[in-house]
Amino acid sequence: MTVSTEHLAIDDQVQSLLFVEARSPLRFSRRPVDPQTVRAAYDLIKWGPTGSNAMPLRIAIAESDEARAQVAAAAAPGNRPKVEGAPLVLVAASDVDYHELVHITAPGVVGLRDRLAATPERRAVNAHDNAWLQIGYLIVGLRAAGLSVRPMGGFDKAAMDATLLAGTSWRSELMLAVGYPAEDGDQGVEPRAGRPAWDDAARVF
Repeated sequence: MTVSTEHLAIDDQVQSLLFVEARSPLRFSRRPVDPQTVRAAYDLIKWGPTGSNAMPLRIAIAESDEARAQVAAAAAPGNRPKVEGAPLVLVAASDVDYHELVHITAPGVVGLRDRLAATPERRAVNAHDNAWLQIGYLIVGLRAAGLSVRPMGGFDKAAMDATLLAGTSWRSELMLAVGYPAEDGDQGVEPRAGRPAWDDAARVF
């Protein structure tokens, strides 16, 4: 698998780590994942742009047995073994009250917090859309930390919000099974499928 490097500012090794060889594995190393490694990835990706600098992504780290059980219970039956077999599970969420931090993320916009507070439906849409943008950054950031990531959307969001995220303004968006690559190189997945070619995916207008 080759990628043209003429117009890229990162070398082959970084391309491979972040994109070309990175997969969504079913098998991981048994090596535990320190939440501080997730923090390092977040501290990198938090600089990625969002609409009006909303930054609504929140990350629930299901480290305790109770938290993992809540995530597994909300997972679709086909995803439950993937959750249970991962060294660490994250729930990426959107914060519908992200406007409470706009004094940090957009300090120069006068009256922004009050305008957002008055439009909860619009705020929820913005939180969802921009959290998904940040989730993409997060996956790349976790890969940059040497981790493998399997994103999973098959779960009962209402159940997750009522258990793991109870008492917060966070709304679950995606589960991420996270771990270090298996030492034997077997990721438990089929050979990689193709991707749309440039001519199918882009047009210069």
